[in-house]
Amino acid sequence: MSYRELRNFCEQMRALGYHRIISMENFRRPNFELVADILFWLAQKYDPNSDISDNIDEERHRVEFIKQITTLFVSKARLKINPKRLYMADVYAVQEILKISTFLYKAQVSPPADEEEIHDFSLPSKLSNIKSHKLLAQEITDLATRLYDQLGKEDEVKVAREKALQFLSNVSRGGNSQSEQSQIQKCIQTILKQQDSNIQEMSKYVGGLERDQKQLEEKIKRKTKELEQAEKRLKGMTSVKPAYQEEYDRQEYELEKLYQIYVEKFRNLVYLEHVLDAQNRQAELEQRRKDDQLKGVRVQIQNAQGKELRGDDDENDEQLDQLGGDSRLQSSNKEKRNNDFMRNQQGGFNRQQMDEDGGEDVDDIDDIEGGVDDDEEEEDEDDGIENLDDDNEADF
Repeated sequence: MSYRELRNFCEQMRALGYHRIISMENFRRPNFELVADILFWLAQKYDPNSDISDNIDEERHRVEFIKQITTLFVSKARLKINPKRLYMADVYAVQEILKISTFLYKAQVSPPADEEEIHDFSLPSKLSNIKSHKLLAQEITDLATRLYDQLGKEDEVKVAREKALQFLSNVSRGGNSQSEQSQIQKCIQTILKQQDSNIQEMSKYVGGLERDQKQLEEKIKRKTKELEQAEKRLKGMTSVKPAYQEEYDRQEYELEKLYQIYVEKFRNLVYLEHVLDAQNRQAELEQRRKDDQLKGVRVQIQNAQGKELRGDDDENDEQLDQLGGDSRLQSSNKEKRNNDFMRNQQGGFNRQQMDEDGGEDVDDIDDIEGGVDDDEEEEDEDDGIENLDDDNEADF
């Protein structure tokens, strides 16, 4: 506890009119008599009609005194007081007494409230306790509905209640009338009959439970025997090896080998099919390229033959002379033309002979001869170009 709190406590007690001077040194050590005197004076000042004993001679009296003080201020002033600290009667007890003195000092210093303010008083709302408030409201409504139902039955219960009260009043007065005794005997007999019926029902229920227990025990024994027999049978079956087990293992081993061979062959087959497809695609591409080349060569040969038929040889000779061709290239071109002419004549003679003999189709022969002529023409042109290259090298 701080020095400021001790000072405030002393000033508040002086302002409240405590008859004894309190020093800050009084609470350095435990002083239960002073603490008890202060608490008793504060209790009398707060509620003069309070019935609190000031006897603190024995320990149980001191405990009872602290309980009465704490109960008074907790129940009426709503102050949270720790009774253990009050019983210690030292500096920590002053913290709890300071709560009471502060409460009374504020009440003494504050001005009196008006009547309007008193009527307009309302409790502060506590949003943190909304759930508890809801539960409390639900309990209130449940109790109200129950009370309403009970009040609705009041007309029926009133007569029985009056009879019971009259009976109790007669018994309490010491009446020994026969009607009261007979009524008591009837009540006792009805109670005994109810108890007997309850005992019989319970005995029947217990007997049924015992029968069920016996049946369950018998079932458990039978099932345990069956389980033991099944376990023995299982052990015997596991210990005995079947006759076909070795053959089954061998067949399984061979099946694994065959499956591995099958997988390997299937993989190789898939790979070879892939390679074959790739080669087929490559061959198709090459065949297309060759066909395109042959078409180009055929077009060139047809153009050259057309020019020869139109008599464009003189113009070609003049062009060769202008390009500086020599006599060897001209003679080679002349020989080439002569060979072509002879070849054409020979081809025509062969066609006539084949028509007479009824041989193969003329179109197929023309295609073959055209292919041969084209190859020979290409070879002649290559020879002429090589000769031209040799002459040019010789000139240089």
